[in-house]
Amino acid sequence: MSRFRAACVQLRSGDDVAENIRDAAALIRDAAKDGAEFIATPENTTLMAPDGGAKLAQSFDEARDPALPVFRDQAKELGIWLLVGSLAIKVNQTKTANRSFLISPKGEVAARYSKIHLFDVDLPSGEKYRESNTVAGGGEAVVAGTPWGRIGLSVCYDIRFPRLYRQMAKMGAFAFTAPSAFTETTGKAHWHVLLRARAIENGAFMIAPAQG
Repeated sequence: MSRFRAACVQLRSGDDVAENIRDAAALIRDAAKDGAEFIATPENTTLMAPDGGAKLAQSFDEARDPALPVFRDQAKELGIWLLVGSLAIKVNQTKTANRSFLISPKGEVAARYSKIHLFDVDLPSGEKYRESNTVAGGGEAVVAGTPWGRIGLSVCYDIRFPRLYRQMAKMGAFAFTAPSAFTETTGKAHWHVLLRARAIENGAFMIAPAQG
């Protein structure tokens, strides 16, 4: 492993995909100007919709997604490794995948990872969340090679499941990406401590951009 500079892009994505792409691209360019060689964006980089149905209505399959070509071209232009935290990729008529993309300086997709652990919870307040109603979960851990070593990919709620990170560490990962869109409440209570826990127990670095 050699030294490199990583940047985490913080967004406040909304439901205007084109605007979100422009905002992310501008911040990626700023980070590259500051010397970042590895730049990561948060979960739901191009779309934070009010509900799963609204997200599905504005999603595309991977071949037609409007953001991916933009980010691939930008990675090639800037000569950077770019981790697009996640895009909503339509996999059928009723569900998307919450998919993270690692793009090389050649503008090629070096790895893709679909979030395995979906946010299905019942809170004491009576609130219920069922990400699985509109999102298809992934099925395998993904570790990708970079010039600095192997990096494991994860997304948001995955951070609560240590076995995934142990598996990626055994696959040779010296660092993990964990793009997220934690809420203010859960972010304050859990996000930082979970990131530290995953780093400590695996002797690894965490690169964790988040929505603001």
